[in-house]
Amino acid sequence: MTARISSKLRGYTIVELMMSLAVLSVGVTGLIAMQKVTVASNLHAKSVAIATRIAQAWQDQLAADATLWNRTNGLVNTTWLLNITSTQTWFRPSYSPTLKFGAAFDALGNPVDETVSLDPTQFCVHVELVPIYPTTGTLGLLRTTVRVFWPRRQGNVGTPNFCSPAREITALGDDIDNFHFLYQVAAVRIQP
Repeated sequence: MTARISSKLRGYTIVELMMSLAVLSVGVTGLIAMQKVTVASNLHAKSVAIATRIAQAWQDQLAADATLWNRTNGLVNTTWLLNITSTQTWFRPSYSPTLKFGAAFDALGNPVDETVSLDPTQFCVHVELVPIYPTTGTLGLLRTTVRVFWPRRQGNVGTPNFCSPAREITALGDDIDNFHFLYQVAAVRIQP
């Protein structure tokens, strides 16, 4: 009778414990892998949201700049629309100390004062201005394309001068291995 009681009270064997630990470790590994993907997806979604906000802010700046564009003075009084050419070319907009707005933005989407340092830069902007419709020989409508880009590696940028005014920007749109890109297109017109 004591042999029967002791076999009931014996508990789990070491093999059963090892099997349960193996199943638990596989489950935990799956959860950790899922967390890594979730964190990366959230970081990318945050970056896209910030880049969208930056692109919209730039479109608003260009629209405000267009209010100074008229038939009498042309583009003379504008800050950034002066950079229009007859061909499609990207340019890095210069920093305006008056407007405190330029091409460089920090990790939260705030403009970076380029006269101080470009170190906090996480996002950069290029603009393309293309004439769409001339009115009686005079330019009347512009397509404004804003390109916001940021390094694929967040935090430690790896290329600290990716937003430098000296950087070659002609082929940058093809560098999808190193940068994420967001494009936003709008139009501005001459004031009557």
